[in-house]
Amino acid sequence: MERTLFFIVGLVLGLLTGCSTPERGGLRINRVDMPEWTRTGVHPDFPESDYLVAFGLARTEKEAAEVAEQRLEAMICDYAIQPNEILFKDTQFQTVVTEPAGWFRLGEFGRAVQGDVASDGFETVVARAINFNELELRARSMLQPAINEFETASRPPVGLGSIPKRMEMWGEYYLKCVRAVALELIAAGTLNKQGFDEVENALISLWELPTICQSDQWGGNQHLRLREGLPDPIGLKLYFRGKPVTGVPIAWGPGVGFQGTVEGDRELDDRGIASAKVLYLTPTGDDFAYVQAHMDIDKLVGRRLGIAMNVWLWKVMLPSRGNGELLVNVKETEQGEQPPAKAVFYPELEKWCLGRNLAVSSGTDLNKEKLYHLLLEGNVDVTSSVTDGVPTAYVSGVVTLSDVETGQTLFSFALGQKEVGQSGNTETAIRMLAMRQGVAEMMTEMASRILAALPDQGDEFGREQE
Repeated sequence: MERTLFFIVGLVLGLLTGCSTPERGGLRINRVDMPEWTRTGVHPDFPESDYLVAFGLARTEKEAAEVAEQRLEAMICDYAIQPNEILFKDTQFQTVVTEPAGWFRLGEFGRAVQGDVASDGFETVVARAINFNELELRARSMLQPAINEFETASRPPVGLGSIPKRMEMWGEYYLKCVRAVALELIAAGTLNKQGFDEVENALISLWELPTICQSDQWGGNQHLRLREGLPDPIGLKLYFRGKPVTGVPIAWGPGVGFQGTVEGDRELDDRGIASAKVLYLTPTGDDFAYVQAHMDIDKLVGRRLGIAMNVWLWKVMLPSRGNGELLVNVKETEQGEQPPAKAVFYPELEKWCLGRNLAVSSGTDLNKEKLYHLLLEGNVDVTSSVTDGVPTAYVSGVVTLSDVETGQTLFSFALGQKEVGQSGNTETAIRMLAMRQGVAEMMTEMASRILAALPDQGDEFGREQE
């Protein structure tokens, strides 16, 4: 009897406990707090007074580490050059070597390179650092082998008929020379004059390569479609001494100061031709931008040499307020069918556009001098009634913003605005007020989209940050 009583009590308690704490479904995600250095960029173990420090952010640790290591490689090159900029005044090096460089692989500095990693399961931050003193010690140990490699290297012959061979030989020779120069600057703060003279010779031989080739270009002077790219590819064909230049790596991209996506052939084919599609360029308010291509010597040599090669440019037109217009084709009615005594929508929109340097016209006739045409069209109706001497008006309708060239709908807005007057107001006055309020309501939604589609140079978006 006593055992049965204990069993019943235990069963009841178990049921009560189970009922009071029901299990929740779904996955439980425990929040991971990232260390402060991942947010501030200041690592407590690597103070910037004593270390060169670089960070990488990506989805995986491998990807983040690659970013951090490439950045630290570039910082080591800058550490050699920037404190000694006076030595390079008025030189080819100062003019041409302006891109991030990676003359050394980070692995060459061995255990002097330290690091840290943090992840919250969604993104990973990796730090890579090297102490200034350790860097100088490593540079001293690497210096003599680098000098020996430079001094035993043969300068490439002049007048080679193969452009790819010239790129490869002069690129590799430049890398050997600049490594010796940079290591001596880090280790001793002195310039290897012989090595630097050869750096200058190599730079001249590399930088002139595009200028000694004859080129045909096509695809320029197109205009980007709204929210899209160019309709047709851009292309390049190179000749040297009357023959196609083949097998040369080519890099494509937006011109300096612009952002976007350009995808193209990675090298010249057996006809000396490479082409690319401009998938998108971010509008900046400028009427035009440039797309560029250059010989990709970094790819050929396998290291980032830091050389800003001569480029081929294509001018393309951008969506802008100067290149575009707004067409307004909004039908206004009163009480469902009557035309209003006085139009409201177009006059209000015209005033707004003229205050923002945007060409505007009523109807659907295109201004052929403009490349971009936004069409604002729809039907808007205002109805009114009087209750106990108080007039009320209601404006409704649907207005659509579209790109005339592609037929793409950019935005649609359903309007619904009620305006209640006061005793003594006329229905006409309240209908007019409701229409004005309707325009204001619509432009609250439409204005930012119109301005984003056709930006102006004064807008604070779209430009690449220096």
